[in-house]
Amino acid sequence: MMFLVLFLIFAAVAAALWFQGLWSCAITLVNLFLAMMIASNYWEPATDLLQGAGLSSYSYLLDFLELWILFAVAFGILRAVTDSISRTRVKFDMPVEMAGRSLLALWCAWLVVCFAAFSLQMAPLNSESPLGAWSTPSSPTFLFTSPDRLWLGFMHSRSKGALSGSGTFDPNAEFALKYRERRSAYAKAPEMRVSQ
Repeated sequence: MMFLVLFLIFAAVAAALWFQGLWSCAITLVNLFLAMMIASNYWEPATDLLQGAGLSSYSYLLDFLELWILFAVAFGILRAVTDSISRTRVKFDMPVEMAGRSLLALWCAWLVVCFAAFSLQMAPLNSESPLGAWSTPSSPTFLFTSPDRLWLGFMHSRSKGALSGSGTFDPNAEFALKYRERRSAYAKAPEMRVSQ
């Protein structure tokens, strides 16, 4: 079932972006990439801040919501800035336009699938393997790949370089195990809706 959800996300994003053209796909790719990196890098400090402000009883929900709120805000700001800078669409020859928009739409859709699968690890779902995914921490979720682990690996590698200011992202590679345990605890105590 998780495959179907991720496939529908992939198809919807690819189709929506394909119709916008090559120039818009190129701008969207950069905006998506930056917004996803910003959200992935800063959701933990933002969640810690909210938990310190008295919302600690909502920790299961805060991780998931903070990630998507940060992504939406970052993407909205980036899109507004790039749209104001680039008011005129660049026109390409038809073969370049068709090949480019197809490639970039698929690339954007793949990025969204990676980010969505990553975020679903944190979702407060009452199953160790929600929608049939993650029967083991290393099981694939989309065909023969694990887009969530690809995003985790990418963020881990970037946090050792350009994004190293806030420490290494998932330094001990325990993200999948940590959130599997949280889902398990949540599934075993369905009356527990908010606390860790």
